[in-house]
Amino acid sequence: MSDAVTADSAGAEPAVPKGHPLGLYLLFGTEMWERFSYYGMRALLVLYMIEQFGWQPSNASSVYKWYTSLVYLTPLVGGFLADRFLGLRSSIMIGAVLMAIGQFLLVLDPLPIFYTALAFLIVGNGFFKPNISTLVGRMYKQGDPRRDGAFTIFYMGINLGAFLAPFVCGGLRSATKNFHYGFAAAGVGMLLGLIIFTLGQKRILADVAAAGNSVAVVKNEPKKEDRAPTSEDDDEKAPGETGFAGLIAKVWPIGLLGLSVLVPLHAIYGFMRGTVTLKDAVMHTALAGIAGWMGYNLRTIRGRARDKSTVIFVLFMFTVLFWMAFEQAGNALNIWAEYNTDRHLGSFEYSAEAFQSVNPAFIFLLAPLFSVLWVWLAKKELNPSTPMKFLAAMFLMIASFGAMVAGAAAENSTSTRVSLEALPARVDVAKLDAGRMSYDPAKKELEVRGVLPSFAVIEAFEAAVDADYKAELTKIEDASKSASKEKPAKVELRGLPDGASLTLKGEDVTKSLAGWDPATHTLTVIGSVGGAAKRALLSAAVPASWRDAVTAVSDKSQAARIGGFWLFLSYLLATLGELCLSPVGLSMVTKLAPARFASLFMGVWLLASSVAQYLGGSLGESWGKVPPVDYFWIFVFTSAGGAAVLALLAKPIRKLMHGVN
Repeated sequence: MSDAVTADSAGAEPAVPKGHPLGLYLLFGTEMWERFSYYGMRALLVLYMIEQFGWQPSNASSVYKWYTSLVYLTPLVGGFLADRFLGLRSSIMIGAVLMAIGQFLLVLDPLPIFYTALAFLIVGNGFFKPNISTLVGRMYKQGDPRRDGAFTIFYMGINLGAFLAPFVCGGLRSATKNFHYGFAAAGVGMLLGLIIFTLGQKRILADVAAAGNSVAVVKNEPKKEDRAPTSEDDDEKAPGETGFAGLIAKVWPIGLLGLSVLVPLHAIYGFMRGTVTLKDAVMHTALAGIAGWMGYNLRTIRGRARDKSTVIFVLFMFTVLFWMAFEQAGNALNIWAEYNTDRHLGSFEYSAEAFQSVNPAFIFLLAPLFSVLWVWLAKKELNPSTPMKFLAAMFLMIASFGAMVAGAAAENSTSTRVSLEALPARVDVAKLDAGRMSYDPAKKELEVRGVLPSFAVIEAFEAAVDADYKAELTKIEDASKSASKEKPAKVELRGLPDGASLTLKGEDVTKSLAGWDPATHTLTVIGSVGGAAKRALLSAAVPASWRDAVTAVSDKSQAARIGGFWLFLSYLLATLGELCLSPVGLSMVTKLAPARFASLFMGVWLLASSVAQYLGGSLGESWGKVPPVDYFWIFVFTSAGGAAVLALLAKPIRKLMHGVN
């Protein structure tokens, strides 16, 4: 997974205890269940918004991008507050409690509670995530050779939780046809993690103390003149590279400073023109501010140390491109698994979420092999440089989404047709289903390429109703945000065409709409008007011929679903790429960052995931507006572009690393 844990290294201690402290296994259990909670919830999130709220993928992707990007951004703040004000133990407890509250709030329907739940999860993760990893390191003295093994064990906890979560949470959702059971399971997972940490905290603190460390607040940073001389100090005195490599080291900080000015100006201009939302403008400005801050810091570093530090920020760009594609797993690839994939093994149907267990499963299987491979290649003096390993990761991501392009092309090759006398007057069929729906007036046939998913059916129905009825539906949706069985909302609905009847049947409909009184035109709303309820309200108002044709073509088009092989292959290739990039990148930062910027540069390196989630989620807003084949091509092109640039820069980057591999 993209989660990362880090450890410092220093001189060796003479006497090392055998085995690991018990506290490590308590933290293993805590982190395993927390990651179970996170990945279980993430596997459900986009599908929940589409089905529960009746949203199009573009709307769901927008919320997903904000949630996931902020989840990876808040640890910067949480780590700072823990270091300076709260301490590690208190921060972890606060984070775990907030996340448990957030997970259980997702069991409730109203939309305001949904947003509140996400806020609890974002803030809680900020307190929890960076500090539990730090706590692992505090149980070992500097230079303790057991530390790398401890973080390996801890990382396995992350992947074990990530492996189990989609099966359990997605399986419950699939078996019960109810997302809330999946969210409840994620909440139970977070609660178990909190219980393990609470009961085991005395043992954990004792192990930290036994290593001569503390979880207390850091009161004062050592002054520069009080630090022992380090090799990084020597690097600042040594001359940097010249030529093209040296030019990169000189220009890159200036480029970062330029971004800190140009990006906010562009965001403000876009906001004033109405092409950029306020929250997007704020995010662009915040990220640009961080870029400017890093550019300023790079300018304060001298000589060979600046060369090495510049490498971190050059490779940051390619890391963002990689994770931007990789993290489609929770968004576009999850939607593809749900609506476009045949998930049957014989008579057994597995959940769409199960595909998200492929990556951690392969991490378990392949990470030890990669570790042995790098060591073996190093002994043979054939170990690829860091830029070349990154380049391999980019090529593997090209192949990963190349597999999805092939699968999507196979799905798109199937055509489904049904009879339809004529299109409704308001319908522009070319704008529906990402342009994959068409009408042949000569043959009087409605045609769909590939699968017509349920959210596209809602879109097709919406296109056929008049503006007044849409306005009434908006009022109903607004009223449903806070409606419940205890506090039902009564809403007038007068826009139904003459002779149309609204029939409320089916559990998915009646849990939102409790009754319809045609005499008074009153609809009783008791929950969020999601996909099924919204479809019922729309289907009552559209022409019967259009309703029947769209429903029939959607049902028949399910035969266009393709097997899960392409999706499975895509996850396998992406995981191979991850193993070439993620642990290598983390190790690189610890080797190249100057001592005085080690923690800061590591925090910013991990920020690549936040930037990638934001950019990937922004691209995800086009799902349902462009055909799947075209969408998957985007990530082939971005990865190929990144690979081409990296291939050109690989040699000067190696020079800037000054022998570090």
